[in-house]
Amino acid sequence: MNAPERFVLWMSEHRHVDKKLGHVYRYHSRSDAHSIELCRLIVADLVQRCTALRDQAARGAVAYGINLKHQFPSGKSKTLDLAIGIPRGGPVPGVATSGIHQVEDLAEVLIACEAKTAMTEHSKAQPRIFDELSSSHEIVHGGRADAIAAGVTVVNIAASFVSPLRKQKGEAIYASIHKQPHVTERMVNHLRGLVVRDRPEGVGFDAYCTIVVDCDNLSRVLLWTASPAPQNGDPDHYDTFVDRIACYYTKRFSDIG
Repeated sequence: MNAPERFVLWMSEHRHVDKKLGHVYRYHSRSDAHSIELCRLIVADLVQRCTALRDQAARGAVAYGINLKHQFPSGKSKTLDLAIGIPRGGPVPGVATSGIHQVEDLAEVLIACEAKTAMTEHSKAQPRIFDELSSSHEIVHGGRADAIAAGVTVVNIAASFVSPLRKQKGEAIYASIHKQPHVTERMVNHLRGLVVRDRPEGVGFDAYCTIVVDCDNLSRVLLWTASPAPQNGDPDHYDTFVDRIACYYTKRFSDIG
């Protein structure tokens, strides 16, 4: 079972309780719990699939951080949704039960991943998500040209979505209606315009994927694998994403530690 499959299982069990009104949702745009969980699951897949990373992590030579604040050699600072790299202060002692240690600071970032979601108002979100993803790999590569910059977007294909931000006290639950699968197809195709590079000297992401879920924000969440979700072999499919990161990491950073 890979990260997308485990992620929807986690979402199905997740309970975000609205502090003001007490309603329970699977997703809330003002919480980063979903981004954190998805990044943790991606780390687990990378450690499993990349022998070089797994061996280095077992020695504590590399570690990961989530929502990690990092200043690049270029002088630019960014909070990285997910970062894997060399721990500040040297190897981390002890054995990590998950196969890799989590730390609060990295001396060097070797992998950085930006995680985005489009749960509702897809058309409105398109330019913002595209621009935020594009700027993320520019900052990462501006700090280290051979670092692996990755991006992932979770797109919701549910026909309706209960928005926590539109619920007012005393009012009925508000559900946004989506023209599906049209709006999801447009989002997936729009994000296929992101530049993906094939060499360290190039410009763009080293790996990018879109994950499509069916989430009405009240009931069970499902992973959507049919079209318009990326299919096996597509450049933006999750398996391609993990394989690219593992391949580039092996080529560029096998000699660390």
